[in-house]
Amino acid sequence: MRSFNNKVAAITGAATIVEKMSIEFIALAVGAGLALSILGLALFAALTERQAEAFSPPAGRFIDVGGARLHYLDRGTGPAVVMVHGLGGNLRNFYELIDKLATTCRVVVVDRPGSGYSKMMFGEHPALRAQATIIAQFVHRLGLDRPLLVGHSLGGALSLALALDYPDSVRALVLISTLSQVQREPPAAFKALHIRSATLQWLVAWTLMAPLGKLARRATQKAVFAPELVPTGFDVASGAALGLRPGSFIAACKDMTTVPNELAIMAPRYSSLAVPVDVIFGRQDPILDYRAHGERLVAALPNAKMHVIDGGHMIPVTAPDQIVTWIKRLAI
Repeated sequence: MRSFNNKVAAITGAATIVEKMSIEFIALAVGAGLALSILGLALFAALTERQAEAFSPPAGRFIDVGGARLHYLDRGTGPAVVMVHGLGGNLRNFYELIDKLATTCRVVVVDRPGSGYSKMMFGEHPALRAQATIIAQFVHRLGLDRPLLVGHSLGGALSLALALDYPDSVRALVLISTLSQVQREPPAAFKALHIRSATLQWLVAWTLMAPLGKLARRATQKAVFAPELVPTGFDVASGAALGLRPGSFIAACKDMTTVPNELAIMAPRYSSLAVPVDVIFGRQDPILDYRAHGERLVAALPNAKMHVIDGGHMIPVTAPDQIVTWIKRLAI
């Protein structure tokens, strides 16, 4: 009987060991599979980055200023016009305006720090007003004498910040579909960027952003252009794929999450802004409402005009001739 019990105990013990080994093996297999999946996604993100940069290589020059290496395009001669793009974009977003303006103006278009091919050489990604300081230093380094500053969307908010903090650096503003008021809830098209944790920003950027961004890119573009159609060839002309790179995604997340506090400081100062300002909006803009961000801004500024046209958020692309006309009126 004792021999039988010993055999049962031995078999039971062996089964327990096998069970433990099986659980450990499954855990190791799951861990290995997860690690391989993350590695595969990171490699895909790196490949996407290389493809985007091969597809849309740098179009202009580079200059080191304010701790940043800025990528910019400098075209034409005449009165200086400096143009600043919006959230997640790059200088190519102004492709419909550049050549039209360069016939009579010197057009300087710059990638904001962290966007396009501009990057910080050291230090953290700068918040909105710190970016404005870098662009003000950039204007000075190029020897531009109080240029007209043109900003689209978040680039409009940066233009306001620059004019408020460095009023002698610009002589007028043209703000297109501009962000001007605190908006805590992000537009639906940009909710994926509303990530506060730096660790989570990095993790998403190097795993999910590339595949999901590619899948959702067309839908996102439709949402941003609505109610107008996305123009044929927009991806190529605008360098849209550059926004799928991990670094660009992280910078856009930081812009999205820090800008409300920046605007809360800026908005009470709008009444002190003395330079001429033209504010241009699309009446059907689904991203930034022209009444909340346009009319309220114009009411606060002492020397501003409001222009509302039919169109959505991307009127620099869909209504370039009207935009160029207003820019030239202030530039020349």
